[in-house]
Amino acid sequence: MHIKFDAKFNMEMVTIFPGEYHATRESRIIATVLGSCIAVAMFDPVKRISGMNHFMLPNTVNKDNFFLSKSGKYGMFAMELLINDLLKLGGDRSHFKAKVFGGGSVLQRTEGFTSKVPENNIEFAFEYLKAEKIPVVARDVGGTEARKVFFFTDTAKIRLKRIAKTYVQPIESQEKRYLEKIRHRKDLEGGEVTLF
Repeated sequence: MHIKFDAKFNMEMVTIFPGEYHATRESRIIATVLGSCIAVAMFDPVKRISGMNHFMLPNTVNKDNFFLSKSGKYGMFAMELLINDLLKLGGDRSHFKAKVFGGGSVLQRTEGFTSKVPENNIEFAFEYLKAEKIPVVARDVGGTEARKVFFFTDTAKIRLKRIAKTYVQPIESQEKRYLEKIRHRKDLEGGEVTLF
């Protein structure tokens, strides 16, 4: 996570990376760049509490350890971590609304694991939110382009910029490295998670 003051918007900007999330009651911009990953921006419009996550996979590659992993790199825990922090800040779950972005097919198509990542991420995000009865009020998912997302926490507005294919190479490389790291990493790092 990287925090800096953005002169263009005259606001503090929090940039999140794969496996990270941020929740706040402050007026800020939460920004991220997405390829095949998903970001869910969630907010309570009554209490004016907002947050966003960025996850790479719906769940762990090793299904046996699924409930042991507490990492935000997996969709299930990225969602639980975000919701948990929104509740800690005083959010009311019955007011929550969500906006979903990403899931672009920016990784070169290969057989097996990586070829289904975007589709699995999109399906997971919408199924999870449906099961939790959190309405999705905006979405921009799929396709072949990467996206840069700016979430304005005070208004819950989104500014989205599509990234042309010619500029996707660095994002593709970053996602491939991150995906390999996830696949080969054995430790189960993370923080306290409350499942509900």
